[in-house]
Amino acid sequence: MTHTITIQRYANNGYGIGFLDGKAVFVPYSAIDDVVAVTITQQAKNYCFATITDIVMPSPYRIFPQCPAFTHCGGCDYLHIPYEHELTIKKQLLHNTLTHIGSIPNTNIPEIEIIHNSRYHYRSHATVHTDGKHVGFYKKDSHSIEPLPQQGCLLLHNEINRTIRTTAWTYDPVKCALDASGNVCFDPTATITESECGITYIRSIDTFFQANRYLRSTMLQIVGELTKNYTSFLDIGCGVGFFSIYVAKTNSMSGEGIDTNIVSIDFAKQNAILNNVSVKFYAIGVENYHPFKSNYDCVILDPPRQGISKRGRKTIVAINPVIIVYVSCNPVTFSRDAKSFIASNYRLQKLYLIDMFPATHHTEVIGLFCKITSR
Repeated sequence: MTHTITIQRYANNGYGIGFLDGKAVFVPYSAIDDVVAVTITQQAKNYCFATITDIVMPSPYRIFPQCPAFTHCGGCDYLHIPYEHELTIKKQLLHNTLTHIGSIPNTNIPEIEIIHNSRYHYRSHATVHTDGKHVGFYKKDSHSIEPLPQQGCLLLHNEINRTIRTTAWTYDPVKCALDASGNVCFDPTATITESECGITYIRSIDTFFQANRYLRSTMLQIVGELTKNYTSFLDIGCGVGFFSIYVAKTNSMSGEGIDTNIVSIDFAKQNAILNNVSVKFYAIGVENYHPFKSNYDCVILDPPRQGISKRGRKTIVAINPVIIVYVSCNPVTFSRDAKSFIASNYRLQKLYLIDMFPATHHTEVIGLFCKITSR
């Protein structure tokens, strides 16, 4: 059974929202003002999910997607709308999430500065899958493979596309990464060299590193600018030392980096030596870090999507930094954690939306929280 609805607004995770008998209907690959025929795929008490079976009247924002795998592959969400509109959506959703999840009044949300670059071919590394016959990404909400189009993936660097198309893969999954010299590496035992803002990083293909080759340097420069008037830092979720080493070298700061990933910490230690900085790195989670171990005026956070735990937030507040620079890949958990920091006498003073993942619903946020001092 199909129903005809009009898409009235956007939701997180790439959905448009229409209404049917007062119930919200979440529809992927839709655009505001679309009139669409939909089939309900999942019911809940106050909402449901649906798929488009026909576009009755297209939105004025709708464009023809340039990828033939769009809506089949699980990678992209917004190829059916112009990039300018995608950025507007992401800004609105971030603002709404801060008000609804973070309970931050509109007047207390700083102007959101949008940082972006090219929509296409920005990814310098990716994981693809193979069944021995096809190579590509998983289809949306499945483990079936959608083969890479002949033109390759619009989001991947062309050298990675070429390597994927011309290599006979005998294992799954396949991880590919473009190094600082422009070489594509897919050897799981290899060490990859990255270079950003004059800093050299080495890592394994399995360790986390920002994927957008156009905006990594911009992220470093923003964090460097926010911390430049301070002398010491604790970097939580430091990975291979991405922010730690840059701020230590650029701002002549002292500090420590912590992460639960032992392999990342090993590379961070090597990267400190490689770049001649004296940052110390430890394999420990923030929940087990002693807040009175040292006195840091900056805390830099770059956690995974789940954000910072309640215990971790209490530890950070107990450290009592002058500023908290929070780098987040999830506006929902960022807003939840922001609510906690604001309740602990911090003010959200600056906010950046960095579009690290164009054409997808994912958004990177950098927020500056400043300690409110009594007069």
